[in-house]
Amino acid sequence: MKVAAGDEGHPPRCLRIYPVDVEDAPDHRSKLPTDLVTWTTLLGHWTDLVKAGEGLRRAADSNQDAARWRDSIPEVIRLQSITFALGDLDLLDASDRGLARDRARIGIDAASRILESVWVGTPIPDALTEIAQDASHSIETAVYSGLRWSRWVGSDLLEMPQVDFDAAGIRGTLACAQPGTILQSGSPVAWWTEREPPGELGGSGFEVVPGPPVQVYRRIEDHGQRVCDFVASIFERCEGLPLLVPICLAGDPIGRFTVDAVAWRELNRAAFESATADAVLEFDVGVEPPVLG
Repeated sequence: MKVAAGDEGHPPRCLRIYPVDVEDAPDHRSKLPTDLVTWTTLLGHWTDLVKAGEGLRRAADSNQDAARWRDSIPEVIRLQSITFALGDLDLLDASDRGLARDRARIGIDAASRILESVWVGTPIPDALTEIAQDASHSIETAVYSGLRWSRWVGSDLLEMPQVDFDAAGIRGTLACAQPGTILQSGSPVAWWTEREPPGELGGSGFEVVPGPPVQVYRRIEDHGQRVCDFVASIFERCEGLPLLVPICLAGDPIGRFTVDAVAWRELNRAAFESATADAVLEFDVGVEPPVLG
């Protein structure tokens, strides 16, 4: 069975399928041990929950594929458990998350191979394929577990400072605005996880808040009369010029600033100076971070 990635931006599904039903699992994070959480305890916790779900049942013997469905149930349990456990990956220490994702990927691959052998000679039901796709997609999104924003909250516009990546290092996951970018109050200027933020993005005017991975799209509207910045999930495709540059993902370098900072700053200044209407900062549904007191 070829397991493709899930739809971009689509959260993991907990499907009702026939003749195997898997209902939505409840949130039982509060029942996890608070002193030490490992991938083994996290996965075991969700495996117990999925097994206990009233919606999980075996196929009736009258179903022509009853044996295949019965043999698929352990792998459904495994895939759903991994999907839910990855959703709680932020409960693990940052240093343990990479290994947990590796172990999850091995489990997903193993379950997919078994389902392929169970359904050899006949098409695998779409519902099972979707469960496997959701598990694969959960690996992609789990790399952002524990993510934090650096958000500009000063009263004036921010001109993004120069960031020294030789000092900051290429560790964990990081995206930030190109030096010289002008950003509005309330806008994310960078986000990261499993690392420390660049030192230049601390101090007065910067606020650290939890949030999802996002992109800031700049739109010059009304024939250049208004600047509108739109914040949306990185899994959505939106109109506008993206302002946040992905620098590294799970320790792998994936991008660098390529525009001259001085020229870019002047271009940004010109856009704001020529606008006659107030600049606008908008957030897509589900991406605005909580307001901290």
